[in-house]
Amino acid sequence: MAKSSVRDELERKAGQAILTRSIYRWESAVIIAATVSLSLLTLAGVIPELFGMWQWWFWLILGGLGEVALVWSSVRDPEFRARAVAEMFREKFDARQVRDAKLRQRVERALEYRERIDETINQAPEGIMREHLMDVSRGMTQWLENVFRLARRLDAYEHDRVIHQDLQAVDPAIEDLKKRLSIEDDDTVQRQISQAIAQRQIQRDNLRKLQNVMERAEFQLESTITAMGTVYSQVMILDSREVASGRAQRLQEEIDDEVQTLQDVVQTMDEVYRAGSDPLGLGLDTTAAGSVSAATGSTAAAARQRGKTQP
Repeated sequence: MAKSSVRDELERKAGQAILTRSIYRWESAVIIAATVSLSLLTLAGVIPELFGMWQWWFWLILGGLGEVALVWSSVRDPEFRARAVAEMFREKFDARQVRDAKLRQRVERALEYRERIDETINQAPEGIMREHLMDVSRGMTQWLENVFRLARRLDAYEHDRVIHQDLQAVDPAIEDLKKRLSIEDDDTVQRQISQAIAQRQIQRDNLRKLQNVMERAEFQLESTITAMGTVYSQVMILDSREVASGRAQRLQEEIDDEVQTLQDVVQTMDEVYRAGSDPLGLGLDTTAAGSVSAATGSTAAAARQRGKTQP
């Protein structure tokens, strides 16, 4: 998806979140309940005795006007808008989906930086400075999305029991196969053991590459959170003179560069993780690939036994 399309989609969702939350405020529930109650009392004949000629549908009109006024004031209220958008992002990027405590804290910190930047924007006066700050906020939103994906992928890797078991078992398995190859005298069995060694080496290379990429991704995540904090501090001291001098534009360019770096890291992680989950390149997940390896080992063992029983 293009950058402009992502931003348009996020802005559309933010607008929907503000409108939805303005409608579902507790004040809105009070207005609706009061409108319905007064309309029913009027139909029952209680209200006309107190106020004279008063039609029940007058209350519906009055309640409708009150609801429109409430929604309008909510949409125009900067603090309400900031809270609504913050709630939307906390629902979209739910840190509770990340099981690892350290990774979860980093997602929470990223959310906090973005929320505080939005608060700063809402306090800024209308004009070119606010427009530039809005661009910064959009960039931080894309930043946040990639931070969340990065944390989710790292979390999945940390809790992938099969991957970690394979990392520990692959070297001993290769050494065992090499020992068997050194004492095997049957040509057919030797070829099968050699194939098994080659497959295990592919598995080891993919798993080690995955391990290295995950380690780099963890450092990248830490660096990104630090950079988000730096951007937040820069936004706090940004004034109209620096906007005029192009400082805001340079800040946006720095954010765009960091967003692209994060996207590249996440894509690399996805590609390498798939390779690590399919260590033999057979289009299978780790469990299925393990079954294939086991079957290959069983076939080699059977051939070896047949070779020994032949005269």
